[in-house]
Amino acid sequence: MLLDAYRRLPMFPLLALIPLTVDGISVLLGMLLRGFHGDPHVTFKLTIQMGLPSIAAVTEQTFMLGSVQVGSGIHAGSMLGVLLLLAAFLTVQAFLQGGYIGLLHDTAGGSGLSLERFAAYGRRFFGRFFLLNLLVMALLFLVGGIFTGVMGMPGVILFMLIFISVRIVFLYLEFTLVAEDCSIGEAFPRSLEAFRRRTSYTLPLVAVALVINVVAGLLINAMWMPFLFFVLLVAYDLTMAGLQLAFMEDYHSTRRQY
Repeated sequence: MLLDAYRRLPMFPLLALIPLTVDGISVLLGMLLRGFHGDPHVTFKLTIQMGLPSIAAVTEQTFMLGSVQVGSGIHAGSMLGVLLLLAAFLTVQAFLQGGYIGLLHDTAGGSGLSLERFAAYGRRFFGRFFLLNLLVMALLFLVGGIFTGVMGMPGVILFMLIFISVRIVFLYLEFTLVAEDCSIGEAFPRSLEAFRRRTSYTLPLVAVALVINVVAGLLINAMWMPFLFFVLLVAYDLTMAGLQLAFMEDYHSTRRQY
């Protein structure tokens, strides 16, 4: 399934061009606002992206937009600016996520792709994705803070393992939200049912996604060089675009079992 998705990807150039364009704009705006800088360090990014891929998920170099860090020394005025920037970022991200998953859904369903369809999906679903992102972010801060405060570093590790396990169980949450045009509350049990009806390809695709993100995170952060970063950005977005198409085709296979 994965190899077939990569063979089909050139037939749907928007699936590759959109993440490349979004990451390119994010890097350029980040460079204008914060400068282009980074520092080499070893890190493991045990994460799974579903929907619009972005190299921001595996890089810890904070010049890209969306990598907002809130520290204890931020005064009220700066905090307001951070929150406004975060709200704007989440709004744009929600629009892009809805549009991109819509195109993945159309591709797996045999429909043609267009920027008009992308924008239509983005307008239709950005509200739901905005609320979903807020919900996930709030849970991460709340539950992660409790685990860290009570157990320290072991709590951080335990929370990461629990979070990635829950992420896998609700693997197709975002896809369900778009494909079934349902509410967030309806998407949770329906995506859980899709995972229960998973195919023989589902978990291997998850394993591939985890390996790609761990390797990409190591390369991008440990071997920090500007030229290499842009090469890896292109390679990562193209690789993940094909993987997202494979995930969507796998999700469609689970729906055919209903």
